[in-house]
Amino acid sequence: MNRDLFQGDQLPEFIFAPRTDPIYNAHGYLTKVPVDGIIPHLMTFSVPGETVVDMFAGSGMTAVAAKITGRNAVVSDISVLGKHIGEGYLADVDAPEIAKVGSNVVARARRRFKDLYQTDAAKGRQVEAIRTIWSFVYRCVSCAKEVVYFDMLKKNNWKTPSICPHCSQTFSKRSSTYICDVPVLIVVPGEDGKQIELPVTKSDKKRIKRAEAHPDLAVVPSKAIHSDREMYRRSALGKWDLKETKRFFSARNALALYYLWDELNALHDRETKKKLQFAFTAILPRASRRYQWSPQRPLNAATQTYYISPVYYEWNVFELFERKIRASIRADEEIRTRRAALGLSKKTKQEYVLCSAAKLKHLKDRSVDYVFTDPPFGSNLFYADMSLFHEAWLSQTTDDSEEAVIHTNGKRAEGANYRYEALLRAACEEAYRILKPGRFLSLVFGNSSGRVWSMVQQILLSTGFEPRPVHVGILDKGQRSVKGLTSGFEGVSTLDLIVTVKKPESPIAQQTPTNQRSIGDLIEDVVSEIDFHGHQTPSHVYLTVLKEAFEKQLPVDELHLAQIIDVLRKRNIQVDAKSGEFVTTA
Repeated sequence: MNRDLFQGDQLPEFIFAPRTDPIYNAHGYLTKVPVDGIIPHLMTFSVPGETVVDMFAGSGMTAVAAKITGRNAVVSDISVLGKHIGEGYLADVDAPEIAKVGSNVVARARRRFKDLYQTDAAKGRQVEAIRTIWSFVYRCVSCAKEVVYFDMLKKNNWKTPSICPHCSQTFSKRSSTYICDVPVLIVVPGEDGKQIELPVTKSDKKRIKRAEAHPDLAVVPSKAIHSDREMYRRSALGKWDLKETKRFFSARNALALYYLWDELNALHDRETKKKLQFAFTAILPRASRRYQWSPQRPLNAATQTYYISPVYYEWNVFELFERKIRASIRADEEIRTRRAALGLSKKTKQEYVLCSAAKLKHLKDRSVDYVFTDPPFGSNLFYADMSLFHEAWLSQTTDDSEEAVIHTNGKRAEGANYRYEALLRAACEEAYRILKPGRFLSLVFGNSSGRVWSMVQQILLSTGFEPRPVHVGILDKGQRSVKGLTSGFEGVSTLDLIVTVKKPESPIAQQTPTNQRSIGDLIEDVVSEIDFHGHQTPSHVYLTVLKEAFEKQLPVDELHLAQIIDVLRKRNIQVDAKSGEFVTTA
């Protein structure tokens, strides 16, 4: 084997992998790395036919990238949803057959409640609604009268209302009492093919009431969201009485989903069922009350919280499912096209195992050629809590006792930092154990705290990897924080760093870095040398500092994004709030 292939000099320091390709968009998952962020690393640090591993596999993108590039893969995670999505991506199906079976499933599900989405709002024409817009109803704290929030928005030219239309006193959602949800508009296909919005009719309301009283609602799959879960507090689920997952669906959509799922479970072909169930779980956020409305365009579902907007969409589930089947077919076509472009015809094997990253018992010592992994980022996201929304429909739920997260709520907050560090350390030790000597681990990580980065730095050193990384790259997935958009400067890093380290041919003694330069000096050097143009943001500068600190083995304990922002401001460098790009001032 030609070892020159594995020196990292062919790999760019900056990788732009936007979250827009057909593979990425086939199914949602928190902090998913696009295959274009993984493939360059697989092609640099492994060759076709070798085996790669990802022990924080999430939705299985490393396995998909391995399939595209002709590598074998054994990926794993504790996430039941992640395994479901990963295996759905990897399922090999015939496009015409999956389209045909999917169409038959929809037809059978529709027949179980024939007029579920039927409306006569379109000038006497009986049509099936594409979607319905719903609004919260509040009771004004001043006059005790009910107000429909959508009507208030419309009257106020779609700006946040601040005056009650009944008593002309100050109105706020926070101080008012939530009463219920009501349908306000129905979107239907017009005679010319364009979609039109129409008022909700009495017969529409009768059909909705009939769905809300339907006995099948009692058997819709659901899971309780208990108060000890981090997202219970963060999403105020107790306040909104959203203590089980099916409460996030309208009655009509809950019924439609149940009928679809029941028909899918009756399918016999394993791969076909897997692919169509993959399409089904992919529509759940949009099929729920979490699908936010806006006067300009739909805002999709908030993926990191259980937030329900005061105006939201109830989308026709059957239409969503048919669209997602087509999206799944496009993802499969993309995988085949990319493989063909690389001239790959030999099949390789990709496997998804459900297990902790700290206990890879299915892998032998020195048996793996390359590890690429993307562990969770501390206390930012709680995958198991958010996955419960999907896993209510699957046969099991994630055991979050070994989830790599830092809890900040309740009893689990005690010792959370220690548990997180111990799990990440154990995962890196497992990576070291299973890797062949002289091979590589690439670790994707994103955080704005220098203490977290210092922990990563120390873990890699103490595990036994060579102290100087062979490559440190910046991954931009085209994401921007809301805080960055509104304030001009981001308070959190919106980019990831990919650090690649080498397992030595033979064990080496730990070394104490002798470079005593301060991190402050490094920040000044980086800021003075960076050419502020293009897609540059404060996060780019932050990760450039981190990159050089890793390469120079400088401690990063006290480094924080705020330090970067302070230096930028002192140099009169600002960020345009709309574009997110740097602008310089005199």
